[in-house]
Amino acid sequence: MSDSKSSLKSRRPPTLDSDMAAAAQQLIQLSDEDTNSNCCRTSDGGQKIETKMIKNQSQDEITSAKIEEIFGKEGEIPRKKQRYRTIESIYKDTKRIKVSNDKNSWY
Repeated sequence: MSDSKSSLKSRRPPTLDSDMAAAAQQLIQLSDEDTNSNCCRTSDGGQKIETKMIKNQSQDEITSAKIEEIFGKEGEIPRKKQRYRTIESIYKDTKRIKVSNDKNSWY
Protein backbone atom coordinates (compact mmCIF):
# COMPACT_ATOMS: atom_id res chain seq x y z
CA MET A 1 0.00 0.00 0.00
CA SER A 2 2.80 2.40 0.86
CA ASP A 3 4.56 1.50 -2.41
CA SER A 4 1.59 2.74 -4.41
CA LYS A 5 1.57 6.03 -2.49
CA SER A 6 5.27 6.59 -3.10
CA SER A 7 4.91 5.76 -6.79
CA LEU A 8 2.07 8.27 -7.10
CA LYS A 9 4.23 10.98 -5.57
CA SER A 10 7.10 10.19 -7.91
CA ARG A 11 4.83 10.46 -10.96
CA ARG A 12 3.70 14.01 -10.10
CA PRO A 13 5.63 16.62 -12.10
CA PRO A 14 7.97 18.72 -9.93
CA THR A 15 6.56 21.99 -11.30
CA LEU A 16 3.13 21.10 -9.98
CA ASP A 17 4.55 20.53 -6.49
CA SER A 18 6.36 23.87 -6.49
CA ASP A 19 3.27 25.67 -7.83
CA MET A 20 1.13 24.08 -5.13
CA ALA A 21 3.66 25.07 -2.48
CA ALA A 22 3.70 28.66 -3.76
CA ALA A 23 -0.10 28.82 -3.76
CA ALA A 24 -0.24 27.38 -0.25
CA GLN A 25 2.35 29.90 0.98
CA GLN A 26 0.36 32.74 -0.54
CA LEU A 27 -2.83 31.52 1.13
CA ILE A 28 -1.06 31.37 4.49
CA GLN A 29 0.18 34.94 4.06
CA LEU A 30 -3.30 36.12 3.15
CA SER A 31 -4.82 34.47 6.19
CA ASP A 32 -2.18 36.11 8.41
CA GLU A 33 -2.89 39.52 6.88
CA ASP A 34 -6.61 39.00 7.40
CA THR A 35 -6.20 38.30 11.11
CA ASN A 36 -3.83 41.26 11.48
CA SER A 37 -6.19 43.67 9.73
CA ASN A 38 -9.05 42.68 12.03
CA CYS A 39 -7.10 43.57 15.17
CA CYS A 40 -5.65 46.91 14.01
CA ARG A 41 -8.23 49.64 14.57
CA THR A 42 -7.32 53.30 14.33
CA SER A 43 -8.93 56.43 15.73
CA ASP A 44 -8.99 58.22 12.35
CA GLY A 45 -12.37 56.84 11.35
CA GLY A 46 -11.30 53.45 10.09
CA GLN A 47 -9.56 54.76 6.97
CA LYS A 48 -6.61 52.46 7.55
CA ILE A 49 -8.93 49.46 7.81
CA GLU A 50 -10.59 50.34 4.49
CA THR A 51 -7.21 50.54 2.77
CA LYS A 52 -6.18 47.15 4.14
CA MET A 53 -9.50 45.62 3.10
CA ILE A 54 -9.01 46.90 -0.46
CA LYS A 55 -5.47 45.49 -0.50
CA ASN A 56 -6.75 42.16 0.81
CA GLN A 57 -9.46 42.10 -1.84
CA SER A 58 -6.95 42.68 -4.63
CA GLN A 59 -4.68 40.01 -3.13
CA ASP A 60 -7.65 37.62 -3.06
CA GLU A 61 -8.29 38.27 -6.74
CA ILE A 62 -4.62 37.68 -7.57
CA THR A 63 -4.60 34.48 -5.54
CA SER A 64 -7.79 33.25 -7.22
CA ALA A 65 -6.30 33.99 -10.63
CA LYS A 66 -3.11 32.09 -9.73
CA ILE A 67 -5.07 29.09 -8.46
CA GLU A 68 -7.17 29.04 -11.64
CA GLU A 69 -3.99 29.29 -13.70
CA ILE A 70 -2.44 26.33 -11.91
CA PHE A 71 -5.42 24.03 -11.52
CA GLY A 72 -7.80 25.30 -14.19
CA LYS A 73 -11.30 26.61 -13.79
CA GLU A 74 -13.78 24.67 -11.77
CA GLY A 75 -16.68 23.60 -13.88
CA GLU A 76 -19.68 21.53 -13.13
CA ILE A 77 -19.41 18.01 -14.40
CA PRO A 78 -22.64 17.10 -16.13
CA ARG A 79 -24.29 14.13 -14.50
CA LYS A 80 -25.90 11.35 -16.40
CA LYS A 81 -29.61 11.69 -16.63
CA GLN A 82 -31.21 8.95 -14.59
CA ARG A 83 -33.79 6.87 -16.32
CA TYR A 84 -36.51 5.08 -14.48
CA ARG A 85 -38.44 2.12 -15.75
CA THR A 86 -42.12 1.77 -15.18
CA ILE A 87 -43.39 -1.18 -13.20
CA GLU A 88 -45.31 -2.30 -16.25
CA SER A 89 -42.12 -2.59 -18.34
CA ILE A 90 -40.39 -4.50 -15.55
CA TYR A 91 -43.26 -6.99 -15.34
CA LYS A 92 -43.25 -7.43 -19.12
CA ASP A 93 -39.53 -8.20 -19.19
CA THR A 94 -39.42 -10.63 -16.27
CA LYS A 95 -40.43 -14.26 -16.34
CA ARG A 96 -42.74 -15.83 -13.85
CA ILE A 97 -41.13 -17.90 -11.15
CA LYS A 98 -42.53 -20.83 -9.28
CA VAL A 99 -42.60 -20.22 -5.53
CA SER A 100 -43.60 -23.65 -4.22
CA ASN A 101 -44.29 -27.16 -5.44
CA ASP A 102 -47.98 -26.39 -5.93
CA LYS A 103 -48.91 -26.13 -9.63
CA ASN A 104 -51.19 -23.12 -9.08
CA SER A 105 -48.75 -20.92 -7.16
CA TRP A 106 -47.12 -18.85 -9.90
CA TYR A 107 -46.09 -15.27 -9.40
